[in-house]
Amino acid sequence: MTATVNSNMTLSPVTIFDPAKHGYLTPAFAFIHEDCIVTDNTLATFHPPFQHANPEAPDVRVLEYWKNNVAKVTEGTKIIFMQMVVSERGQEELAGYVALGSQATETGPFRGSVEKLLVSPRYRKMGVAKRLMTKLEEVALMRGTTLLTLDTEAGSPAEGVYPRLGYTRLGMIPRYGLSPKDGRLVDEVFFYKDLRST
Repeated sequence: MTATVNSNMTLSPVTIFDPAKHGYLTPAFAFIHEDCIVTDNTLATFHPPFQHANPEAPDVRVLEYWKNNVAKVTEGTKIIFMQMVVSERGQEELAGYVALGSQATETGPFRGSVEKLLVSPRYRKMGVAKRLMTKLEEVALMRGTTLLTLDTEAGSPAEGVYPRLGYTRLGMIPRYGLSPKDGRLVDEVFFYKDLRST
């Protein structure tokens, strides 16, 4: 199912990242990651400033991080879901993504983690996050990954998103990470969702 964003743009169906087909998008993952940190001061692994060798090359640290994620997809320990935006001319651009990480052990083969739900600031308020999470949960359920956990910065917009998607707030760890904005220590909130009861 496609969704109309405006008169000249549509959201294509959420796609599962395939390194063989979509490897060229790895820099786009890194650029969105950087944009979210700079725009929202998102607590997401890295601190600015970001260094670009040229306009088409993301920061080396962030690009390497996403290359490692691609390697985990190849290993089968991670699934990345992508939302593409398509212009009326048929040009595609990455709008956002989320990853399903495996936490499977012999005592918890049904556990998984929701990682890096990031939407480009250019494509906010279009339902991208909800579409990504819906697809992630659908695939997780089919795979038998029924208990999902995630975390986000306290006070961030995402803290209000997850309860609307059916996630239960577990609690907060104070002084969890260094803010990209000013280096102060910020709190982190943890959530879970049991897909067996939804």
